[in-house]
Amino acid sequence: MQINIIGLTLSQLCDLFIEHGLSKLDAKRVYPWIHKKFSSSFEKMSDLSIYTRSILQQKFSLSKGKCINIQKSVDGTQKALLQFSDSACVETVFIPEKNRNTICISSQVGCAMGCKFCHTGTQGFTRNLTSSEIMAQVLFWKEHFNISNIVFMGMGEPLLNTDSLFSVLKILLDKKTHNFSRNKITVSTCGIIGNQLNILSQFGVKLALSLHATNDELRSKIMPINNKYPLNSILSAVKQYKTDSNTNHITFEYLMLKDINDSINNAKELVSILHNIPAKVNLISYNDWPNSTFKSSDKEQIKKFSTFLLKKGIRTTIRSSRGQDILAACGQLKYNSNL
Repeated sequence: MQINIIGLTLSQLCDLFIEHGLSKLDAKRVYPWIHKKFSSSFEKMSDLSIYTRSILQQKFSLSKGKCINIQKSVDGTQKALLQFSDSACVETVFIPEKNRNTICISSQVGCAMGCKFCHTGTQGFTRNLTSSEIMAQVLFWKEHFNISNIVFMGMGEPLLNTDSLFSVLKILLDKKTHNFSRNKITVSTCGIIGNQLNILSQFGVKLALSLHATNDELRSKIMPINNKYPLNSILSAVKQYKTDSNTNHITFEYLMLKDINDSINNAKELVSILHNIPAKVNLISYNDWPNSTFKSSDKEQIKKFSTFLLKKGIRTTIRSSRGQDILAACGQLKYNSNL
């Protein structure tokens, strides 16, 4: 079986090539062909010998998966369904804006977190994506568009797949290849803390916490992970992350759920728990999906909630939902086997 190498760091690629009788120099020549020229064929790598190219074709793969469906929203958002060698599929999203183009990347096939409001969670968990499968999503969009920002907010929990995530981050931040700024990459978590968060801080990328509730009782009802990592421990960990990563703030994602977490009392609680954390709060209208029991808060209530936070000195944005008509917005991703 061929080994997919598009998600390997240069160091990993060198080690693998030596293991298979090739040289570090070969690896150093192949690496930019993958990440600067987006090559899908070893045959085109003209600075390699014919013999080396033949060995590469036999043992390794540059597969970026197969795009089996792509949908386009009325607002310009695009959602692609990529299928990998074992037929597992994930969705990935391209979000064009006036001054930037953002891609939303999946880290797992499905998700095991079981957040009650999330469409992906109803799919269940199949497996982690390899670093090459995560990188395939990035390369898929970069072959079509100039990408300025990357958010790991697609299917799955990134901090439960850190081996693959960290390899991809090393590649994306490499000045000799993709050269992304650490400020242009955001990793989202529902609240996984521990050593993986400490290691992530060394990359200096932005962190977004999916908060969605202001007390443990409510958060545990809608986000089971809170039973393992309650709010106090999570908030302490992300505050430390801000210091260790030298980022400007922690982003808190907050879905506005009608009559559940959208009262002014909830806003007061939010102010209280964030009072000593450099924070940016993104208020998100809940994005409906088939058979969901949740509803989005009214626009006027969201505005009142936002105004209250702003008056208390908390940086707050009402985030516009993109791609709702193709189920590409926050919390809507799920592989549809009928496609």
